[in-house]
Amino acid sequence: MPNSARLWATSTKFKPPNVIPTDVDPDKDYPAVIQTADWTCSCASLAWCMNALGVEAPTPGPWDEWDAVNELRRITGNWGAVSPEYGLAFGNGQDLEKVYNAYGFEVVRELGVLWGDGALRSEVHIGQFGGGRWYHWTGVRTFVSDHYALANPAPTWKGVGQEMDPNEWANWGSWNCLWIVGLKL
Repeated sequence: MPNSARLWATSTKFKPPNVIPTDVDPDKDYPAVIQTADWTCSCASLAWCMNALGVEAPTPGPWDEWDAVNELRRITGNWGAVSPEYGLAFGNGQDLEKVYNAYGFEVVRELGVLWGDGALRSEVHIGQFGGGRWYHWTGVRTFVSDHYALANPAPTWKGVGQEMDPNEWANWGSWNCLWIVGLKL
């Protein structure tokens, strides 16, 4: 378990990315951020997205789940936005969206996403999705022929690894998705 001072410390560095909308070119191959606590999947996935987007972390080194936990709480002003008791408080992703917005990103948040709609979005944008029955959030790299390529922070959770097929999608939904589509102007 990480040092609790680091876990709950307030971020001291906040610097929105210095890019324009056409420069949002994520590294979809950036390694997944693997969660170290059982309640931080949404934050580990958020950290993966920030790393893939090239956003400087609030602490030295690349983003990790604890950077995301602290930023989620700081930006929402709500310590309970993510907690050991419940994980992400709002499963619709609204607080994750606030973090991306605070860092200057334009996000499309969709609820009840269908397989094909998510596939179309993920061919162009990276993002995150969470499954209602899966009770888990993951980073989404892209869609490849018949499956999603994931940045899954818990790559054995309920049998889903770094890819998700249509049967897994059907078994573990319904799905809420966030797509990073550009920068706020």
